[in-house]
Amino acid sequence: MKTFKSLIVMILSVACVFSTIEPLQSQAARQEGKKVDIVKVEGGLVKGVKTDVDGVQLFKGVPFAGSTAGENRWKEPQPVEPWNGVKVSDSWGDQVMQEVNLNPVGTFWGDEFYFDDSFTPKASENGLNLNVYTPAKKTNDKLPVLVYIHGGGNNHGHASEMEFYASKLAEKGIIVVTVQYRVSMFGFLALPELSEESEQGVSGNYAVLDLVKSLNWVNDYIAGFGGNPNEVTIAGQSAGAMNVTALLRTPLADGLFNRAIIQSGFYGLLTAQGASAYKPLKATETQAENAVTKAFGKEMSLDELRALPAEYYMTTKTADGTQTLYDSLTAASLQGGGYILDGYVFTEESVDLMRDGALDGIDIMIGGTADEMTSLVPGPSNMSLEDFQNTMKATYGEEYSKAYNPTNTTEAYNLSLRARSDQLHQTYLLSAEYIQAHNKNLNVYTYYFDHAPPGRNEEFYGAFHSSELWYFFNSIRNTAGQRSWTPADYSMAEKMSSYYANFVKKGNPNGNGLAKWQETSYKTGENSAFVRWFDGKAENVTSTPYPLRDALNRNVVLKAFGMTEEDLK
Repeated sequence: MKTFKSLIVMILSVACVFSTIEPLQSQAARQEGKKVDIVKVEGGLVKGVKTDVDGVQLFKGVPFAGSTAGENRWKEPQPVEPWNGVKVSDSWGDQVMQEVNLNPVGTFWGDEFYFDDSFTPKASENGLNLNVYTPAKKTNDKLPVLVYIHGGGNNHGHASEMEFYASKLAEKGIIVVTVQYRVSMFGFLALPELSEESEQGVSGNYAVLDLVKSLNWVNDYIAGFGGNPNEVTIAGQSAGAMNVTALLRTPLADGLFNRAIIQSGFYGLLTAQGASAYKPLKATETQAENAVTKAFGKEMSLDELRALPAEYYMTTKTADGTQTLYDSLTAASLQGGGYILDGYVFTEESVDLMRDGALDGIDIMIGGTADEMTSLVPGPSNMSLEDFQNTMKATYGEEYSKAYNPTNTTEAYNLSLRARSDQLHQTYLLSAEYIQAHNKNLNVYTYYFDHAPPGRNEEFYGAFHSSELWYFFNSIRNTAGQRSWTPADYSMAEKMSSYYANFVKKGNPNGNGLAKWQETSYKTGENSAFVRWFDGKAENVTSTPYPLRDALNRNVVLKAFGMTEEDLK
């Protein structure tokens, strides 16, 4: 009996031990996290595919909102339509509705970014999707996240363009999410009937609402991809950069990110004046309503506008036969940039990034290219010396000749473009100086991209608008159709993507093996620091190779935004 009791005690003891071990093991498993494989998101389950970089998965075309067709056209983004089973995310999601032949092969942009059909999905009103590049192994890796917003003038572009192929960037230890948003008339049209049906009493700004929805999606679901929802950086170039500043300006995005990268954002972080300011809602509604009536040759109700297929707008001419309905309504929707001061998405206070404390706690990287304007004009041309002189005098006064002194008509044209680019560089630099002086707990870094990609008349185009994308994303490849990249290009891409990834990780771009990048801040009697990228190298500098031009354009920009040097202290 004693033996039997001893046996019972032993069995109970062992059972007790196992009952203790099992939850400890479960707890350990939970702490280790699950493998990043099949991920639960809004609507169902998704599974990624391999990329050209070992260990980096890509989830293509993951929806973050529902269709925007029919009754959902010109409404806030709607919930994702659920699906059954596991969706293998192996194909790009549709582009949002737009003119897909805007940049055909044979044009500058077509030959640069749009020559490979495998990166060009069809356009539809089911385009609110995103792509996720993740190097995470486990769901609790908590990697920092970059949410990237494409450019395209807010009337075209998509998240799967080849220059955004981010496998090598993600390999550096960050998750990259490229997002889409409604563009053109579908993303910005404001009408009285739309405001009447809105719970908020507003219309327009649908593109911004899409981007806010995408950030909420990231905050809710990125942990399943191994990301940290508390470490989110938003970034964008050109119109994408202006959309980044729009997110900085809307209270709807408060708390959804803690860093921002503004690439070639034209006005930088300064509050634009006049025609470029955000538009009042009522005046915009009236203007757009008149544009609709003129385009159709009659008044149109909201029900009638929604009943028409999106393709109808793309292919049907206006009543006067001069353009398509799409082009006409897009032009009306994007006047002044398209953003509307409606008291909901944007308020009079929120849009002013020059108010004290507007960017407290938000780390900023800002900059642009040395030759912003060359790819935004039809191509090489000439300008008479007289026209050049008159233009420069109107901008700079008589002092222009010390900094810009062409000897022939070709040089005059090129310098007229460079002068406008030089103004933009000073806009970015002054943006950085200003926010450093008027905000707390933030890091601010400015760059100047001066590295000309090889080939295709690089003497004229130089470091053209958008050229830095190949390098920031480290997306250059030795493949047919891309430029004939040199060792300097591969070196430049490795350096710039490393700076980029470091900033996403810690709000500071510096790291091992990289030239020191000093923060930008105003000091009386001294030029501010920024990094210049050129010839495959990075160098911390306080001026471009043309300091006279820097000083001239600094004064022009200060005056344009109603600022003085005292405002930077």
